[in-house]
Amino acid sequence: MSSSKDAIRGSLVVLEAVDAARNTRAFLLFISCAIAALVVAGVFIGIAGTLASNGAFVIGGLFSFIGSVAAAIITATGVSAAGKTLMDQIQGRPVQSARDALIAGLLTLPKLAAIFLIEIAILLAFMIVLAVVLFICKIPFLGPLLYTVVYPIASVIGGIMWFSFMFVVNPLAAPAFWEGYGVRAALDTLGMNRGAFNVGRLLPPIVQQMVLLFVVGIVAFIASTIVFGGSAFVAALASGIIGFGGSLLSLYSGFGFGGMGGMGGMGGGMSGYLLATGVGVGMLGALAYTFPLLVYLAGICNIFLNLAGANAAPPASPDAPVSAAPRPPHAPEPFTSHGPALLPDAPANASPACAACGTRAEPEDAFCGECGADLPRGA
Repeated sequence: MSSSKDAIRGSLVVLEAVDAARNTRAFLLFISCAIAALVVAGVFIGIAGTLASNGAFVIGGLFSFIGSVAAAIITATGVSAAGKTLMDQIQGRPVQSARDALIAGLLTLPKLAAIFLIEIAILLAFMIVLAVVLFICKIPFLGPLLYTVVYPIASVIGGIMWFSFMFVVNPLAAPAFWEGYGVRAALDTLGMNRGAFNVGRLLPPIVQQMVLLFVVGIVAFIASTIVFGGSAFVAALASGIIGFGGSLLSLYSGFGFGGMGGMGGMGGGMSGYLLATGVGVGMLGALAYTFPLLVYLAGICNIFLNLAGANAAPPASPDAPVSAAPRPPHAPEPFTSHGPALLPDAPANASPACAACGTRAEPEDAFCGECGADLPRGA
């Protein structure tokens, strides 16, 4: 199938990713990891702030860095576990337990790190080779002629590498690992092989991702409208009844004129309500934008499966015979309601079988020698 038809067909399949918003297990996996990441980051940053206030800036900075890295790993594990769960759903596999999904998500992270390191190595190698060639282009007389060829070729190679990394390898490597591919097999499937400079291979996944981003944007708009529309109504009503609307304006003016100085005009109780509102907004944001994340993860899973199917190895030769699939060793012979039936690929001159008892007969027989039933004519 042509690249344009692949792109159109895959774009339609991407629309099915909207169903991922109903996957409760994937939703809970990500939300749990996101909450755990916030708690870990808060604890480490709180310790870092205490150490910094006592003059231990270096140790405080180290705690802050460790907390940020740990929170990032936990969040990435949640995203990967949710993606693995969605891939299993798309492929119709049994649902893994939360523990197995989290372990699979965590084990995906080193493979993704290996992909990034390989990309960096490829970019560095390209830059080194290009720099050497450009130095050669400084040769008088011959240099301008060589640069006339080097400039367009290097530009095309650099553009293909950038698009391949940004729109094919980076977004689709994780689905490959969720499907059980290794690093090398994933790179081969994503086109980082002999056909790496085939521009046509970039069309289907890029078009499909553009459609996916449009779908994700619609889902994000709907989710944010529902959540924050209700949030604005509740906050307006609460500020009028509880009476922290003036404190909210004071907070905004404090940020605009002198940073946190505006906080000084607030009462302790009112600042508590504002803090509760901020925490609530953060929780609502996490809930609202988890749905677009799930849709995106399911979408890139579908895109990878389309790409993996399009890159399936064809037969070695058009004239090569295609062997029939072997029958399972214990598969029974096909039967009709009256006995064993002829196989579809039986030769035309095969002996007929009696429909009543299944006994084989000679081609010229008109009656069954076992039960006397009529045999089919013209066999």
